[in-house]
Amino acid sequence: MGQEIILFKKANQLETIKIKALQESLASYEQAHEFQKLLIVANKLLIKDPNNAEYVLYKLKALDGLGQVTKNIQLLQHYVNIRSTDVTGFVLLYKAYMEVNNVAEALVALVFALSIDENDQECQKLLLNLLVGVDTKYKTVKINIMTTNRVGHLACEIEPLLRLNQNGEEDCLYIFISDALPVANTYLYDLLKSYSNIIESPFWFRLYGTRPMLLDDYFYAEFPYDLNHTLRGKNPLEINAQGTKNLIEIYQSTTEVVKVPEEDVAFGWSLLAKLGISKQDKIICLHLRDSNYLSNKFPQRDFSYHDYRDTHIDSYRLAIEYLIEEGYKVIRIGANSNQSIALGSANYFDFCHERDVEYGDFLEIFLLSICDFFIATTSGPLSVAAIFETPTIIVNSVPFLPGFGQNSRFIPKRLLQHGLEVSMLDVCAGKTLSASDSKPLIFTFDSKGLSENGYEYMDNSEDDIYDAVKEFSLQIKNRKLNNDLTELQKQYVKLLPENYIFKSSQSVVSHSFLKKYPEIFK
Repeated sequence: MGQEIILFKKANQLETIKIKALQESLASYEQAHEFQKLLIVANKLLIKDPNNAEYVLYKLKALDGLGQVTKNIQLLQHYVNIRSTDVTGFVLLYKAYMEVNNVAEALVALVFALSIDENDQECQKLLLNLLVGVDTKYKTVKINIMTTNRVGHLACEIEPLLRLNQNGEEDCLYIFISDALPVANTYLYDLLKSYSNIIESPFWFRLYGTRPMLLDDYFYAEFPYDLNHTLRGKNPLEINAQGTKNLIEIYQSTTEVVKVPEEDVAFGWSLLAKLGISKQDKIICLHLRDSNYLSNKFPQRDFSYHDYRDTHIDSYRLAIEYLIEEGYKVIRIGANSNQSIALGSANYFDFCHERDVEYGDFLEIFLLSICDFFIATTSGPLSVAAIFETPTIIVNSVPFLPGFGQNSRFIPKRLLQHGLEVSMLDVCAGKTLSASDSKPLIFTFDSKGLSENGYEYMDNSEDDIYDAVKEFSLQIKNRKLNNDLTELQKQYVKLLPENYIFKSSQSVVSHSFLKKYPEIFK
């Protein structure tokens, strides 16, 4: 045993001497400009310690001396990952991207370099020259990462910012970074690409996600509804409250920006024609939320805390049958549902269960852009409908939130606590979860917290939905809502607390619901 220990010590000493000798040779090879030898030594050391920033830097110096430093983008990215506050890495990345004519990522590299040292005159000059080359109107650039795996977030990040900046910062170039993973709706993603500057880069996406404060506020493009702002220390409740308020204000005061191209419109109608649906038909889109979509799409995550937002298709029967009798064709959209309804009508289409394998994503967006109106729940497609200013009646709305757009009405789920009706006006005024929990009910998104405090949301009944849909259908003409309020609705708006953050006179509760449940609006 003793002899083995001695042998190990000798071997270890030899290895130590070898590493030390290699380390000492780095500086001498660099000083002598023997870059090929420097590269060999740096590579040997990196085999032993792959994430050693000093060794990577020596390798970069060797490659620079050999005129090859900008040929290895992956190595430069690796260096930036392990030494993120060194301007050198970002400048070299800029040069590497420019060599392959990747202007967008070259701009991002310079933005991070200037976030580290705002006074770096070389980077300032490079950035301004590059922006002028893109368009002489640009004076600066702002970036943000995208949330692409949920259709609602995909719809309500970039597009509201486009609306907001129609007459805004014309001298600012916005760049949005995607992680290039499969997205919730590929057609919507591609449509947004045609209106904005989206780059697919897992590297930049992860770099920002792992060290968000490395990016200076000056270069951060905040979305009106910005979940990514949690990475910069903003409270999720504040993001939700201000973000939803922003969306309501934007959609009720701006005009449509993103449109489905004419050639795609023609293609959409040709697909529908094969199913017996024509331009002359009156079309209603229907979407309801259930737990099956998220559990199938994200099996590794537990979304059961959202289950209070789910609803049941059987309660839509009367409304669907009414619309069909009125000459409408009702098309259910969505994916991976565990619910269906048998109606025995050729004018009811379930694209959720019979989703087109190749064009399902496209048809969903196309239908939401052309339908007469949309029957929605508080889920992703609601944000898509807002993009196209599609008239929308939201049923089973929960928590108590109006729709974003001008052409909307809603009916909320009723809320009970220990079997007693809770006033929605109290909820709007900021009623909290409990005496010991100051979280407002309107921003309580966890079913466990609700049930622990005796709260239970009641789904809209079949009659509730029928009445609201019938009322809404009679107010729609040429995809526009007659926004004249009834006396009951005017009174409701008047009673809404002044501190209700989502107070709106353009998206209000349906008259039929106010009339049926007056006690919850007192």
